[in-house]
Amino acid sequence: MKALLLLLFINLSIITAPCKSTEISPEQGLDTALNVDNADHLLLVGFPDQSINRPLGASPSTYRRRGNYQSSGWSKRISQQIAEDYHIEKLTEWPMSEIGVHCIVYQVPANASVSDTIKQLSQNSDISIVQNMHVFKTKAHATNDPYFKLQANMRDMQIDQAHSKATGKGINIAMIDTGVDLTHPDLIDQVAKHENFSTEISPDFSNDQHGTAIAGIMVAKKDNETGIVGIAPDAKLIAYKACWPSMPNSMEAVCNSYTLSLAVNSAIKSGAKILNMSLGGPHDEFLEKLLNKAIENGMIVIAADEGQDSKNVNFPASLKNVLSIQSIKKPDTDHKVVAQSLSAPGEKILTTLPHGTYDFISGSSIATAEVSGIIALLLQIKSDLTFSETRALLQQSQLPNKEGSFTGINANTALAILCKTAHCS
Repeated sequence: MKALLLLLFINLSIITAPCKSTEISPEQGLDTALNVDNADHLLLVGFPDQSINRPLGASPSTYRRRGNYQSSGWSKRISQQIAEDYHIEKLTEWPMSEIGVHCIVYQVPANASVSDTIKQLSQNSDISIVQNMHVFKTKAHATNDPYFKLQANMRDMQIDQAHSKATGKGINIAMIDTGVDLTHPDLIDQVAKHENFSTEISPDFSNDQHGTAIAGIMVAKKDNETGIVGIAPDAKLIAYKACWPSMPNSMEAVCNSYTLSLAVNSAIKSGAKILNMSLGGPHDEFLEKLLNKAIENGMIVIAADEGQDSKNVNFPASLKNVLSIQSIKKPDTDHKVVAQSLSAPGEKILTTLPHGTYDFISGSSIATAEVSGIIALLLQIKSDLTFSETRALLQQSQLPNKEGSFTGINANTALAILCKTAHCS
């Protein structure tokens, strides 16, 4: 790799043969990088690039702008040299601005060993990170049961009483999920900003079910004579689409390391204090670095936890200093909440769906969104709440686990505890 650094000083005029380049177009590369069926032969590689975020004024020929990010020509040459040295194909690349790392998605040839390629790349001291492309899935599913108790979860958590103290006003919640129906009567003007990081594979935004359902739980309008009420109806959502439906019009959705990394990086830059990730997958080193940066910056990260059913797909809920949320199930089911997790109602919860509709949805995705909404209420009262303070408030307000009843967080109790030390109007 040291030889690669000499590229900075070589006079290109003395090169007699052009560097080998891939024939793949940028659009084809992104399509391949986003295809979860091909994930087992995709790698994410990163190396430090001190020029990331450097102003463009000094040498405009050296730097180019890619969306909101800046990437150096040097890093592009290094990434191409890696492709040639290790006989892998470069699909797409981008600078991960918040951690100063240039990232590349490579494809390993079908006849080559992925594990051997990772081992070889890992031995390169100038490469800081190399990993498989991981696939993540959202954690909710639709139910066919008839409507029975509209928004029973709101009564369980005493949201009505909590709204006399706070409604989430002035708080932004960053959500990484699928798209959101921006024209839904309960969500109009509730999304302050939205961005799609999976445009090449799923350009639609407003017809996605999972993200629309999660958005409704958190920020559905109140007192608009329509539909339901969100946990934090006066909060605003910053919606990042990094996941896409696994099938057309499906609640289930998938994402991968590439799209999630882009979304987390943008969420950090947004300045939002809350990051909702109603999804889970295998441990991911790229995402761990980014989420640790988010946590270091004071962002409260909330993620879905499938508990004993999660096996090895419980990241990022398993990450230290991430709030891990499980769905409460009925007491006659074989379900235990692990010690490090919090719980909230997640069975047959009424929420928004595309085209102005509603339905009952279940899963830890729903519980995660509920806790994100409650945290927005707490932050309205005390905007500088730390992760530790937030977790303590939520733990102190958990409902007792009595036989035949639900456990979970009492939002009104959490706010009442906070109001003892903070000003509540």
